[in-house]
Amino acid sequence: MKISRKQTFRTLFISDLHLGTKLSRPEELLEFLQHVEIQKLYLVGDIFDVRTFKRKLRWSTECTELIGKIMELAKKKIEVVYIPGNHDRELRKLAGPAFPGIRLDDIHRTCEGKSYLVLHGDEFDGMLREKLMFLYAVGDWSYDLAVVVSKVLNSLTRKVGVDWSLSKYLKSKVKRVIQTLNNFEKLVVHEARRRMVDGVICGHIHTPELKIIGGMTYANCGCWTETCSAVVEHIDGHLEMLEFKGIKELRKMLGRHKKRKKGRLK
Repeated sequence: MKISRKQTFRTLFISDLHLGTKLSRPEELLEFLQHVEIQKLYLVGDIFDVRTFKRKLRWSTECTELIGKIMELAKKKIEVVYIPGNHDRELRKLAGPAFPGIRLDDIHRTCEGKSYLVLHGDEFDGMLREKLMFLYAVGDWSYDLAVVVSKVLNSLTRKVGVDWSLSKYLKSKVKRVIQTLNNFEKLVVHEARRRMVDGVICGHIHTPELKIIGGMTYANCGCWTETCSAVVEHIDGHLEMLEFKGIKELRKMLGRHKKRKKGRLK
């Protein structure tokens, strides 16, 4: 069945695109944006990988088209809020009256009246202390290498009907340990509670998640290097985690969302 109308969201939250690296998947995000209508867009950090610009920039036509699409949304009076992360932290210097769309964090209010703290999340990551920046860079390079190796292994395993990702496996082991050691989820939820809001929407750890922690909503946008995930606010104010796997899957979500309206996450 063909669905001619676009999927409509009140707000779209995306993070960790890492434009400028070979890991980034701007073509998927561009395709996604071309098939949705939104009223507000949050770019929740690490949209650009500024450190890579200093080493070896990988900028494709799709990257340029994606930036053009975001600028087009802004021209249509769609509010675009950019919250820089650790990979594009240089842009934090621009936050202020001169660039009101660039903010260190923000409070988003849904049409239901709920409020959510929106931030990247690296503020709470002990691995990003200045004394450990060198170790972080080495770990980041190792992860990039794992993704490249993973692509080769994926092409081989899929031929025998197996879907397996080395980078996802390593991330589940290494990043989960880092997350546990730093109590990432608890820390960002604690900050949301301190700000007296209903929850937090963040990125940084590349792990898409939407759940309740201690009565607070915790939402992590994931990334656009592997999962191609985002947090969306529907027109009725309902938050949902979405992993984009093509237009057909997006259209199927229309039906799934309608069925879940009565028993949704509060």
